[in-house]
Amino acid sequence: MRLFFTLLFVGLWAGPVFVAQAADIDLPEIGDSAGSIISPQEEYQIGQSFFWRLQQSIDLIDDPEVNSYLRSVGARLVANSDAPHLPFTFFIVPNPTVNAFAAPGGFIGIHSGLVLTSQTEDEMASVLAHEIAHITQRHLLRSFEKSKQVNLATTVGLIAALLLGIADPGAGAAGLMAVQAGGVQAQINFTRAHESEADNLGMQTLVRSGFDAQAMPVFFERLQQTSRFYGGSGAVPEFLRTHPVTTSRIADARGRAVTYPLKRQLSDTLQFYLVREKLRVMAATNLTELTQYYANALKDGNNLNEAATRYGYSLALEAKGEHTRARKELQILIDNDRDRLSYQLALADIEIAVGRYSAALKIYHDSQRLYPDDYALTLKQVTALLQVSMPEQATKLLLRQLELGAPSLQLYKLLAQAKDDLGEKSQAHSWLAEYYYSSGQLEQAADQLRLAAGFAKNDEFQLAKINSKLRKVEVSLAQMEKL
Repeated sequence: MRLFFTLLFVGLWAGPVFVAQAADIDLPEIGDSAGSIISPQEEYQIGQSFFWRLQQSIDLIDDPEVNSYLRSVGARLVANSDAPHLPFTFFIVPNPTVNAFAAPGGFIGIHSGLVLTSQTEDEMASVLAHEIAHITQRHLLRSFEKSKQVNLATTVGLIAALLLGIADPGAGAAGLMAVQAGGVQAQINFTRAHESEADNLGMQTLVRSGFDAQAMPVFFERLQQTSRFYGGSGAVPEFLRTHPVTTSRIADARGRAVTYPLKRQLSDTLQFYLVREKLRVMAATNLTELTQYYANALKDGNNLNEAATRYGYSLALEAKGEHTRARKELQILIDNDRDRLSYQLALADIEIAVGRYSAALKIYHDSQRLYPDDYALTLKQVTALLQVSMPEQATKLLLRQLELGAPSLQLYKLLAQAKDDLGEKSQAHSWLAEYYYSSGQLEQAADQLRLAAGFAKNDEFQLAKINSKLRKVEVSLAQMEKL
């Protein structure tokens, strides 16, 4: 238990991106003793346990288009890192603050506020590259070697404060201040060298992936300016107060960046801006104010990307139920870029909202020709198919996603619904069990597997699979109850 809690503490604490720069980079030597502490499989299990508990605390962004985009950028960076074989899970926390973190096993989360603060895709990618470096260099394990003196009670307190801080920054900060009084500042200082190392290796990954090396220092500088703007007032985000972006760190990042030659832009920068505006609409608490903001931005030309601003305007109007106006703004975009999938998906959403399912299904069908097996497209198409009682077609599309290695909570839940609509009760409960297991709801997963077994009494093969999975869930449940 001491091993689990200490590793989890180190992973979460080293995760925030913008910690002050300190010691020189100290790359691990071949045969680094950290590798003997715990196996990669055990490290992944620790991260999975954290991810399960995180999902019980807050609702992560579940929009398939947003998640598909983030994962594509993450996969591109991982492929150009120094450990492309490692598994990674990327996700977005619906939180307006600027933050990112890496947990053991390659679980990397960013706050929606970080995406909204980034002015280019390269800036967002620089944060992801930094977090990937924390994982590939096994900073979590190397820090563990220096943290054996941290007692269990203090470590558990830090975990609770940090997890709570993701969902409620104010409460998390208060808890963190309390446990810091217990004497863990030395461990925090130690991770600053890792931050410098992650900056360096992250920039290498960034450049190899075709992004702009200058994005990292530019983003650092924007955060520093934000901190200066707030001054010493209580309005300063807790993250910026406790982890200042120093002038020396910016200078160091700029010094590295100039050593890399400028490369041809390989990114679809428009897609970043579209996803950013979609997140803005999803986070809006006052849609009337947001639609006015978009209208003014289009009128004044005060926006980073006009197409993305109009797209956000259309989404905000649609969220308000103003379907005709939303369609009008969207049609302007489609006339200029008919094959843009985001526009077609938004148009299909409008068709469904007004009850024109056949028109929406035609949009999905036509889009599959240009974007075969696209994850976001498929999940939206399946949802519509189930709404018009076409579970057989929906099942085929979902199973194809599994063949492609694209499982997700939404996919499992949709498969459960499709199988239930087809009358395949054992399969329906089995897929619902996968949904619960993946979200960390282990007791519910076990219950669903027992129900699935009850419907599979005459199918020995299905029953054997169910019982094997049930044993796995029960073992995981026993381990989680001990933590």
